[in-house]
Amino acid sequence: MEFTNKYYIHLLRVLNEKGYEFCSYHNNDENEKSVILRHDVDFTIEKALDMAIIENKMGVKSTYFVLLSTDFYNIFSKKSFELLEKIMLLGHEIGLHFDEKRYDINTVDDIKKYIESEASILSKLLHKQIQVISMHRPSKLVLENDIKFDKLVNSYSSNFFKNMKYVSDSRMNWRENPIELIESGNYQKLHILTHPFWYSSENETMEYKLLNFLNKANIDKYDFMNDNFRDLTSVISKDEIIR
Repeated sequence: MEFTNKYYIHLLRVLNEKGYEFCSYHNNDENEKSVILRHDVDFTIEKALDMAIIENKMGVKSTYFVLLSTDFYNIFSKKSFELLEKIMLLGHEIGLHFDEKRYDINTVDDIKKYIESEASILSKLLHKQIQVISMHRPSKLVLENDIKFDKLVNSYSSNFFKNMKYVSDSRMNWRENPIELIESGNYQKLHILTHPFWYSSENETMEYKLLNFLNKANIDKYDFMNDNFRDLTSVISKDEIIR
């Protein structure tokens, strides 16, 4: 299967043709046949916005989960904040993508404490109450406990994994063909996870996508430094870092 924007558009069209209602984590029980689209934003918010625009043009709404504790992007920067605002203005929901490895966690209560803290921070930043969370590389502790929150929906709760057919493109690999699952007619409730990072206008290998991302990161850092370091070009030119 291709990891292209064209393929993703095809997937959305097949869902629509087969009568699935695009729902959120808050209203998926209102329709007999529904699908939740979940997107984990692991590396870049720019790619998330690209996917959000595609969905908006097709009248689709979904949920984008962003990390607070990551070295790949900074949601508190002006650039990242504006990207998240654009995603929300397109009608999509922002959720918290929680990385357990950021903390010393030993119990479910530890997880709940830190998740609620991060959700509060993200809510204040976006001026909008965060209502749903997903786990980044979930541990055995998370997977073996159906963790409940007073004011947050846990996307890893049994309702979304046992009562719905879950399929993911993790590591650029669909373990089950999503188009075949949709067309089979065997599942009334679907829970589909994608990672926007993998999707692009052209069909590319994983190696190409990763190398391109790493090279672009160097250019972005140069541009940022140029804005904050006087006469950077007299010391090093952008051409010297482009490979």
